Amino acid sequence: MQYSDNVLEHFINPRNAGEILDADGIGTIGSEECGDMIRVWIKISKDKLLQDVKYRVFGCPAAIACCSMMTEMAIGKHLNDAVLLTDEQVADALGGLPAYKFHCSNLAASALHEAIMNYNLKSSAHIENVTAAILVNNSAAKNFKAEHGLSIWIEFGGKRVLFDTGQSDMLLENAKILGIDLKVADAIVISHGHYDHTGGLKAVLDIAAKAALYIHPDALKLRYSQKEKTARMIGITDIVKQAVHNIETSGRVVWTEMPAEVVPGLFVTSRIHRNNDYEDTGGNFFDNQNCEKPDEFKDDQAVFFQTSRGIVVILGCAHSGVINTLDYITKMTNQKNVYAVAGGMHLVNANSNRIERTIEALKRYDVRKIIPLHCTGQNGIERIQKAFGDKCILLNAGDKVIF
Repeated sequence: MQYSDNVLEHFINPRNAGEILDADGIGTIGSEECGDMIRVWIKISKDKLLQDVKYRVFGCPAAIACCSMMTEMAIGKHLNDAVLLTDEQVADALGGLPAYKFHCSNLAASALHEAIMNYNLKSSAHIENVTAAILVNNSAAKNFKAEHGLSIWIEFGGKRVLFDTGQSDMLLENAKILGIDLKVADAIVISHGHYDHTGGLKAVLDIAAKAALYIHPDALKLRYSQKEKTARMIGITDIVKQAVHNIETSGRVVWTEMPAEVVPGLFVTSRIHRNNDYEDTGGNFFDNQNCEKPDEFKDDQAVFFQTSRGIVVILGCAHSGVINTLDYITKMTNQKNVYAVAGGMHLVNANSNRIERTIEALKRYDVRKIIPLHCTGQNGIERIQKAFGDKCILLNAGDKVIF
């Protein structure tokens, strides 16, 4: 396929190229496949309109044309509308792109999203005394129940967010003991589409009638694990999938194909880019029952928020890697200070090299509170505890922590 006339026009006469010295937000994104690199600067008016958008791009004609078209589509939009702009819409406005350029050079809207995320994080108030209650974990405190899974209740600036739902309805019992009323949840975030993070979702959706659900489209796909050449289905059950589709008609589902603000000041990453050479997905995971197509985990996502002490990151399983996740969030937000990391770190199958390099990277980030849960694995927990001492906090289902 040749470049369209519209692509060539925006390549030859690019609009709005340049920098904004006093930018309100900056986003940077690159493609390992093509080597394209895009940086976007945004200026926001008092009424939250995109007053100006500029960019610098190192790349091919498609990358330049996409940046040019993106600015024309974005300038003048309210932030709430600008975050809905997608790379696909930019490509369509250009009259299409060659297939081999579509995913590597068509990154302008993604860079815009990162600039908006950078602005939102800088402009949001720092929420103090955020409480996280562990509803589901592999271990439990006295009088609480345990199962292989994860669910965390986050009370944040007067809002309530449920992160994952374990593998059964057990979270309902633990929440009741803790005095947590799930029906007042403002939002539910699903870290990825495995059964041990989504099994209680239908029960929660039946109770939390006003909660918006933040979930990546790939979370609903079929997925399998393989052990001793035997495949096992480990994805979201059909009953839970139907529950998601049922509330989609009422507009309560937010498909997180891009980073999003869940409640004011608390964000979900969407897909996390895997860049380092020592973090894999943590096991033999596949998209098909024949176990021939490795699962890319495009749906793996974390939540994060800013405090006066730094960023707090909460992980589901970190199939993209703990350090890849921190690298992605700090790059996206231009904030390097990570105060706390909590959640499943999927070191259960990790070799000694990966665990050691993970610990070294956590030290470089100077993380001051580390809470390993769920799939971190006993060996990983012990190694982290030895390396970080009282900075490593061991929690069970039924426990709470304040950030």
